[in-house]
Amino acid sequence: MAVRTDAVEGVVNDAIWFHYDLASDVLYLRLVAERETETVGEETEDGFVVLRCESDDRTVGLTIISWWDRFGDGALPDSIADIETRIEPLIERLAA
Repeated sequence: MAVRTDAVEGVVNDAIWFHYDLASDVLYLRLVAERETETVGEETEDGFVVLRCESDDRTVGLTIISWWDRFGDGALPDSIADIETRIEPLIERLAA
């Protein structure tokens, strides 16, 4: 029997939820307190999709398509710790 991981998900500092879809190479970031907030997505010049609260335009999330292709180096990371380390700079951008 072979085990295959399709996604990695977690929470950083009890504030930012992340979900990395390995098969599609898409990284989703969202403020934990805003997981259920209805949003509108807006693509930025650098190819991110910023998720804004529908009612008041606050930034509550960020989606990065082709995250590993764009920002990774070599093969996919083989540990959750390595993925977390590579996500940290994006979390700092969302939290700012």
